[in-house]
Amino acid sequence: MIREMGSGRSRKVSEAGPEPSGYSETTPRRKVVAPTDQLCGITDVGRVRDHNEDAFYLSEDGRLLLVADGMGGHEAGEVASALAIEAAAQFVTAEQRKAIEAGTQQAGPLLTAALDAAHRKVIEASGTPQGRRDMGSALIVACLTGDRLYTCHVGDVRCYVLSGATLQQITRDHSVVGALVQSGQLTPEEARVHPKKNEILQAIGMPSGVVPEVNTRPLANGDRVLLCSDGLWEALPEAEIHSIVQWEGTMRQLATQLVDRANCAGGFDNITVVLYGPRSSRGNDRPRK
Repeated sequence: MIREMGSGRSRKVSEAGPEPSGYSETTPRRKVVAPTDQLCGITDVGRVRDHNEDAFYLSEDGRLLLVADGMGGHEAGEVASALAIEAAAQFVTAEQRKAIEAGTQQAGPLLTAALDAAHRKVIEASGTPQGRRDMGSALIVACLTGDRLYTCHVGDVRCYVLSGATLQQITRDHSVVGALVQSGQLTPEEARVHPKKNEILQAIGMPSGVVPEVNTRPLANGDRVLLCSDGLWEALPEAEIHSIVQWEGTMRQLATQLVDRANCAGGFDNITVVLYGPRSSRGNDRPRK
């Protein structure tokens, strides 16, 4: 069952029954894809905006996870995020992921090349009728291989890892406030409400180019991985995100809780969450090859 922590006691929220295999649902406001109870992606338009510029991708083997947050206004942002996702997903093939796991191919250069391919595709499309010259997208590519997690990103999309009782943000925000947090001039909570919180320093499609950041870390049994757009982390304090991600339950149940809470907090932006992990944080299930 899922239990909510608060006021020194646990409260039962819902029963965690069996997940239907290959669950998916699309409505005008929300898209949900949960191929197994260990993996779920949700994107939601939020409560304020009338269209969704976010996008996500889950590979069939559950080992390649992508989140993009487009920008450039109505339709242009949607085009940019969709193109970025498409290009990166096509670049990192299942065979390459197996080669990374086998140690015959390096993850960093491959994922960096995938973001470069996405960047070129958005730049090329910006001069066509379907695009706009000021469109772009934040993008993160995460690759799960064996007992390691590799990420490569630009912009302010984030990756967190829950390991034991600790939730850690393993990516840095390529943004004005992100730089201020990294230099110690702002706290993470101050950054959430700063007037320049939406000014990013790197984006797929930005004419000045991109310098993707690669991160790698081991994954222990029971670890959970969260990718999200700023519509989640700007809406919810990290302590609340931490509380929900460590609940027992399927990833669809937990991801739904995250998105619903962000909407309850105002839903001022599009909200996208990709969550991977075992049903119980003490479990040891992993996606299969």
